Amino acid sequence: PILERIEPVGPQYLAHARRKLFNRTFSEDDEHVTKEKAAEAAAEAARLAEDDDGMMDFEVEPDHKDDLRRDAKDWKTQDHYRVLGLGTLRWRATPGMIKKAHRTKVLIHHPDKKSGASGGNATHDDAFFKCLQRAVELLSDPIKRRQYDSVDPIPEESYNPLKDGADLPFIEAWRPVFEREARFSVVDRKNVPSIGTMDSTKEQVEAFYGFWYGFESWRSFEYMDKEEGDGPENRDDKRYLEKKNKAERAKLKKEDAARLRKLVDTAFALDPRMAVFKEMDREAKDAKKKERQEQAVKAKQVAEREAALAKELQEEKESEERIKRDEDRKEKEARKKAIRKEKKNVKTLMKDANYGYSKGKHIAPAALEIYLSELETMLDKLSLEDLEKIGSELSASKKTNEEKQKILTIAAQNLVRDGLANPESLTQFGGDGVERVVRQTDTKASASTPTAASSSSSSGKPTKEWSVEEVALLIKAANKFPGGVSDRWDTIAGYVALHTGLPQRDAEDVIKKSKAVQKGAAQEATAVRQLQFQKKTYDITDAPSIRYDIEGDVPPVAVIDDNTPVATTGTTDAAAVGKKKKAGAGSSKAAAPSSSTTKDVKGSTASETSPAPAPSTSTVPAAAKTAALAAATAPTTPASPSATVAGGPPAAALWTAAEQKLLEAGMKAYPPSWQGEGDRWDKIAESVPGRTKKECKLRVKYLQEQVKMQKAAASTGSGR
Repeated sequence: PILERIEPVGPQYLAHARRKLFNRTFSEDDEHVTKEKAAEAAAEAARLAEDDDGMMDFEVEPDHKDDLRRDAKDWKTQDHYRVLGLGTLRWRATPGMIKKAHRTKVLIHHPDKKSGASGGNATHDDAFFKCLQRAVELLSDPIKRRQYDSVDPIPEESYNPLKDGADLPFIEAWRPVFEREARFSVVDRKNVPSIGTMDSTKEQVEAFYGFWYGFESWRSFEYMDKEEGDGPENRDDKRYLEKKNKAERAKLKKEDAARLRKLVDTAFALDPRMAVFKEMDREAKDAKKKERQEQAVKAKQVAEREAALAKELQEEKESEERIKRDEDRKEKEARKKAIRKEKKNVKTLMKDANYGYSKGKHIAPAALEIYLSELETMLDKLSLEDLEKIGSELSASKKTNEEKQKILTIAAQNLVRDGLANPESLTQFGGDGVERVVRQTDTKASASTPTAASSSSSSGKPTKEWSVEEVALLIKAANKFPGGVSDRWDTIAGYVALHTGLPQRDAEDVIKKSKAVQKGAAQEATAVRQLQFQKKTYDITDAPSIRYDIEGDVPPVAVIDDNTPVATTGTTDAAAVGKKKKAGAGSSKAAAPSSSTTKDVKGSTASETSPAPAPSTSTVPAAAKTAALAAATAPTTPASPSATVAGGPPAAALWTAAEQKLLEAGMKAYPPSWQGEGDRWDKIAESVPGRTKKECKLRVKYLQEQVKMQKAAASTGSGR
């Protein structure tokens, strides 16, 4: 067995619930039900009694003269209610009224009654009695009576509310119209909504018109069907006639629906309540619209306030950022200005210290150019604190020139030791010697521990600063080893380390620096171009077939056996070549030559001079070459007594006449008293295409030293 929930229904359950609800027994409940049924029967009897009383109240109308003369065969056009004397009640007549009227008429018009009558009625036949019988048969059948009522032209239909009720209020004028039309509704007349009053609500009025716009009528118009004529019955004729009758009924029903719809439309348009409701709806709609507009205005105002506040905050933020940038810029400018001041101070102090030489000693222009260039390179890599420290140490009055030179030498060695400078760019300050010691140590360490380099590169320590030469080699290696090469960045790092002699950097450092170079730092790009130009001028000594096209009276460059360029000036070529061979041989054997002797263009012997402190022996031949190149490209003036002192490449001497003219024009356009926007030397450098600010400064210094040396030589010659 399965337990299921069952819902009890039916009269027995209702009786059970009734007994439980009222706490009755079976007998008490049966007695109560019997009393209820008796009360309902009494109410029905009372209703029937009222109908009888109403039936007894009405009077049968007298016969109409037209009905008395009517032919019984023309029964379909007769007024059945008028024939029975119910012309006023018509569709409101009850079945009891119809029976009473029929009995009354039969007592008068029955043929048996008329046969014994005398007077005017004696001449009548039984035609009216037949019409009376036809009327009672039709009105006694509910179906046939409804068919007849659907086409019965009642007197109320002649009422026109627009004409007859023009002087009446709307409700009173239109109430009879909807009451007469309500008799055709399929809904019980008690449930048909009333037209209401002027105080009816909008929902009641809308329900009223909604009912009539969806009105369902029981009118069938079958009473208007055409009957068959005399003659034999034909099935096809019957079907044809039935089809025509059906089409005619549909037509009449459609016309009646259109008539009723027009009637409802007219009432709806004239109903003053609908105008009030429309006005209320319009006001409500306008109120909602106004509310939406007010909300939109408020939202707009809130948005504008928020936007203004955000803009104000943004402006404050931008103002703060701008002030911060200005402060940072001012701080950077102040720092740069301080660095320039300290660099200038160091240069002035070293100039006063005769660039590290003993008092009374003079340095050749070519060597001075190299010294100043390397000094500028070293000072660029020092911080402001280091410059201030060096400046304070150099300012000590008790220090000799050699001690001051030693201070710079220590600073240069520290830069090389920390990997911040290329040792070969600081040869005047002993940087190359420190680099060689470091290289040997690195070589031994790498031989003993092969994984030292990889472990140090991956230790996460901050990498050392890139030199200009390393950046130039990085650019060259990136072009030489394009994308797609196996282990490209490790290969580029090895290439840079191989050509600089520095420890190999890790791939991440190389990638980071490559991205920084691609973004284009102007200062770094300028330094790289300067280095490339210097390397190009250095390589000219190794390619005798390539010469610079320098304007002016400059003697050509000749190459002797050891590839040392000298200036050929007429009859002194052989002597100069011989002297150069001896000087080159002597300098290659001596680690630190104390002096050298040369002859000027006229063949005079120069006095001995002291060279820069401790140059490397490996750089002497190159220094001799560059010194000879400087002498060859110098202006056609009496040469300095120490014009062939070993030194670096005289880049400031390699200027064409056109560039010299542009430089002079720039110096005139931007004199020291110039107070325009920007840096004066930047403007001068812009007036000389292909030259940087640093190159212009070195050129001016070089020319100043040349003038000084010429004046010194002139004073020495006049003293002799």
